[in-house]
Amino acid sequence: MLTELLIRNLAIIDEVQVPFQPGFNVLTGETGAGKSIIIHAINFLVGGKGDIDLIRAEAETMLVEGVFDLTNCPQVKAVLEEVGIETEDDMLILSRELSRAGKSRCRINGRAATVAMLKQIGKSLIDIHGQHEHQSLLDPANHLRFLDAFGGEGLMALKERYNSLYRQLMQVEREIAELQRSERERMQRLDLLRYQAEEIDRANLKEGEEEELLQERQLLANAERIAERVNYAVRQLMDDGGSLDSLGEAIQALREITDFDPSLREWHDALSQAFDTIQEIGFELERYASRIEFDPERLEEVESRLDLLKRLKRKYGDSISAILQYRQQIEQELQRLETSEERLEILQREREQLRRELAETAKALSEARQEIARQLERTVQNHLKALMMERARFKVAIDRLPDPNGLQLPEGTFAFWRDGIDQVEFLISTNPGEPLKPLAKIASGGEISRTMLALKASLQRTHEIPVLVFDEIDVGIGGKTAEAVGEKLREVSRYAQVLCVTHLPQIAALADWHLQVEKITEGKRTRVIVTPLGYEERVKELARMLSGKQITQASLQHAQELLQRVDTSKR
Repeated sequence: MLTELLIRNLAIIDEVQVPFQPGFNVLTGETGAGKSIIIHAINFLVGGKGDIDLIRAEAETMLVEGVFDLTNCPQVKAVLEEVGIETEDDMLILSRELSRAGKSRCRINGRAATVAMLKQIGKSLIDIHGQHEHQSLLDPANHLRFLDAFGGEGLMALKERYNSLYRQLMQVEREIAELQRSERERMQRLDLLRYQAEEIDRANLKEGEEEELLQERQLLANAERIAERVNYAVRQLMDDGGSLDSLGEAIQALREITDFDPSLREWHDALSQAFDTIQEIGFELERYASRIEFDPERLEEVESRLDLLKRLKRKYGDSISAILQYRQQIEQELQRLETSEERLEILQREREQLRRELAETAKALSEARQEIARQLERTVQNHLKALMMERARFKVAIDRLPDPNGLQLPEGTFAFWRDGIDQVEFLISTNPGEPLKPLAKIASGGEISRTMLALKASLQRTHEIPVLVFDEIDVGIGGKTAEAVGEKLREVSRYAQVLCVTHLPQIAALADWHLQVEKITEGKRTRVIVTPLGYEERVKELARMLSGKQITQASLQHAQELLQRVDTSKR
């Protein structure tokens, strides 16, 4: 719901904050006070046309900002998610500014946005009746969805069954199209994959092989240096006068004196153990040195193998593991391409079966819609009658588009889409003798608003837009018709917030929240104020609406009676 509206420098409004409440809100005031400017501001806020001529004199920009409570508005949150906007605490703040240069600056929750984004969000947030923008019910593209929602769970279950079959069929169609690529293209792909598979298989790759080869290459390339250094180490340890001789003499020296000081035996034993260890190391190094040989042929083999691995990595993956994984992918694609003809036959049989099931479901769904359409027609007709449009005729037109490539039904072959084979449009004739025509062709603002109200009342439990604005609903009506319109607005306000501009006290008296719009002239400046009315102020405003500027005792009493009657009806 819309909780607050800020308007700055729009037409005769310098700055005004308009508070709104849940339920049925009315704005009243004398002609020219600025009521329709407020509705224009709401329309501008949700992407409507901006006119620089409406910027207040001496101001460079005009600004409209709206605060919305999105509690229980999942469809609005879904649209916000689509455009990448996050909401906190179910609060949404929309802002739009227009400069004299014609530039718009838009913000959504403080984040820069575009007019297109405001319009996209506005379509799910607000319906404005009296102007053709933001009236979802005027757009035939929405009528099928509204009809299905009116049909309830039974029809929606049938629709979901159709949707599921449709998705399956589209998947099969895509796979068939992929398989039916030109034979030349398929054979070229087969040749390439077979060559790649053979090249990888011929290499006989093994995990960890590259690391082992790199280590072996390092050993072979440095064989002479390694042998020379190892032999040098052996000589230092094992030759006469080497480390072992010196260590043996040290051991002998300690052995000769351990009888004099037994504590030296520990050092003697440690040196003896070191002698044995070093001697074993010397023997191992001699054996190691004897195995080292410079093998140019083996080095060449290793280098050649590493070059092969490098080429394969450049073509098929950055590691042996990646190359082997790619080889598995090749195998899978080869199997698919080599068995494509068989797979194509299977898919074509599956497609025919799905089309038969889809046709049966589409027929059942279409027949169910025909029945629901008659129910909706009766419901809307009753609401139109209550709104004193008893001579109007409302019809739900359901058509099918012949298509030789469509779904085969007993009565013909028809085009089909994600939601079925039906094209739905709401039609109306508001006067006897006039043909049925689209809702958008209704010329009278009052008639279109009442027609929209009848539709809203019919679809109130299924219509998802949380804010409904009625600007011209009381044009050309009065008396019982006005009361009927007011009652219908109050009925609709149980399911959505209703904002209504009215000149009729019968409608204003039924509101939950009454705002008075006044134009005040101070010197050469004019400004607009909006005041929420308490009981006493409402009585005076209703009396003014009944009798004009000269409020009489009779009009005050009549106003009180209107409010008391409404209060009694609410109990």
